[in-house]
Amino acid sequence: MGYNTRILIVDDNESIHDDFRKVLIHEINEDHAELDDLEAELFGDTNSEEEETAGELLDYEVDSAMQGQEALEMVDKAAEEGRPYALVFMDVRMPPGWDGIETISRIWLKHPYIEMVLCTAYSDYTWDDIVAKLGSSDKLLFLRKPFDAVAVQQMALSLVKKWNLGEQARNYVKNLEQEVQQRTLQLKELLNELEKKNAELANSNEQLKHASLHDSLTGLPNRILFHDRLAQAIKLAKRNKTQFAVAVMDLNGFKEINDQRGHLAGDFVLKTVADRIQQTLRESDTVARLGGDEFAFVLPTVNRESPETVTEKIMTVFNEPIVMDTEEEQVYVGASIGITLYPDHGANMDELIGHADAAMYRAKRGGNGVCVYDKDEDTAAN
Repeated sequence: MGYNTRILIVDDNESIHDDFRKVLIHEINEDHAELDDLEAELFGDTNSEEEETAGELLDYEVDSAMQGQEALEMVDKAAEEGRPYALVFMDVRMPPGWDGIETISRIWLKHPYIEMVLCTAYSDYTWDDIVAKLGSSDKLLFLRKPFDAVAVQQMALSLVKKWNLGEQARNYVKNLEQEVQQRTLQLKELLNELEKKNAELANSNEQLKHASLHDSLTGLPNRILFHDRLAQAIKLAKRNKTQFAVAVMDLNGFKEINDQRGHLAGDFVLKTVADRIQQTLRESDTVARLGGDEFAFVLPTVNRESPETVTEKIMTVFNEPIVMDTEEEQVYVGASIGITLYPDHGANMDELIGHADAAMYRAKRGGNGVCVYDKDEDTAAN
């Protein structure tokens, strides 16, 4: 079997299948260069000539299943024909049949090497729920809805490549087992090569996991990981009857720097701010970049008596100027931070983030500063 690019889409919504096909089946264009660069960064230059050509063409063979039972039948048939699927994009909710978790469990019983992407909204399952049902696996990733075309393309490219690397390693083992009696003297060298390939595969998988959960510019947790950390904080606080804080922060003056000096300067400012903030936080705190110049925090040990203590410490990072690395000029940015407390200001993720956002805009109207959510003021403003 050559380079395998078979992908199965499992979703009970026909329009979702159409969307995936529009993203995955397209003409060769300049966008491939970006995806090839990502592939090289994640996996290194370990391809054979045949695999490099297949990866560059992105010639996916995409099939569809509307229900979990149908998906299992298609996966079984593909394996019997010697043309297995490398990757499955699996929806979570597919009434009236099996849900995505049950379908993955049944598929992996027979076909444990298939890469899986679970497509879901954050309210369906937490990562702990999924691990409890499926076990901890390096062959399962989350794709939060709504997702964009680039995320789908990157996951497809990387996971199809990962499956082929894994298949190459598995076939390599089979060949070794067939030759071991005849080539005893060469066994040590061959095993060392196998360990190297397995190490490359494990390293590539670790990089892929990290890339899917972190912002590529700042290295901070991204929106997906932030939502997961916040969900865990809510669960823990509810169980222990404790409090914690959520904060949303916008930079002041960033747009002017970005417009006047260009995106490279803006990126430098964002990375500098992110580095400084991380140095002020405790190990238990989480700071994430949600996008643009918007950051968010989960602060587990903050209570109603001291909600502003940690955020005021964060504000001190803006007292010092940022020295641009391309010139000896200094720039200043400020910040506005809105804070909410669980459970005083919200009992779920949407309420906590929404109220923190409202408090942040109230702080922004007053200039740089920190504002704790006030239900009365929020009601009056509306």
